[in-house]
Amino acid sequence: MAQCLQVQLSIMADKCERILQLLDIFQSRKPITTKVFDYFEDLQMNFTANKELQYESCAEHFEGLDVHHAAKTHILNLVHLAYSNAEEKLTKYMSEGQPAINFLREVRVFDPRYISFMEDSVSGYTHIPGFSAVPNDEFDAYFQRLGPAALKASACGVEPQDSRLVELDVFWDGLLERLPVLSALAKRYKDVIVNLADAERSNSLYKLVLSSRRRSITNSNLRALVFLYHNQRLTSGVFERDELKIDCGPDSEDEVEDSLDT
Repeated sequence: MAQCLQVQLSIMADKCERILQLLDIFQSRKPITTKVFDYFEDLQMNFTANKELQYESCAEHFEGLDVHHAAKTHILNLVHLAYSNAEEKLTKYMSEGQPAINFLREVRVFDPRYISFMEDSVSGYTHIPGFSAVPNDEFDAYFQRLGPAALKASACGVEPQDSRLVELDVFWDGLLERLPVLSALAKRYKDVIVNLADAERSNSLYKLVLSSRRRSITNSNLRALVFLYHNQRLTSGVFERDELKIDCGPDSEDEVEDSLDT
């Protein structure tokens, strides 16, 4: 049993690394509205690919252990079940389970990196409030000339996940006079809040401070302690370090430290 548990933990530690990276992105303090739908799709593809794991792809996790064939089959079935359940829940979330999913799919239009596979008419964006008011000439100018020109002018390539490619704030600020309606919508919706991570963190922080030994603490002192704890983390660079690890990957801790020092 101990060896079987060891194998299961080893498989999940290996296969879930990418899943954790994607989930961490949703908890970051950076605006990711125009990328959320792609992250959902990446997560869904990860679940689909891993739910059909064969023994050969997991053989390294059984090396040096005396695990019988029946136990190996049982472990792979458990992995399949875990990924299948996760895929089912995410698929439901991306269909009828999340009313905002259509908005998240369409809001990518405000990022020039995605316009090559987005609808090329104003009528194709029915889930973005106010988009029907965008003049056709504005939309055509952005879709056919200004958006592609921004991509060509970039020196960083055209990878959709490369956040350095197009600085959206600078891009849309520069188009306020030429595309007033579309720019106003872009600036309103491209950075909308898509999660409750900060609220959840706040609740967790209050629970941490309000321990069993502090039941008599006053509300004002509780707020003060939470304020101090939160700002201590800000000044220590914890949030920045976490975000850089998400951007650079788990194997770039040295680069993260160098960046923070700089």
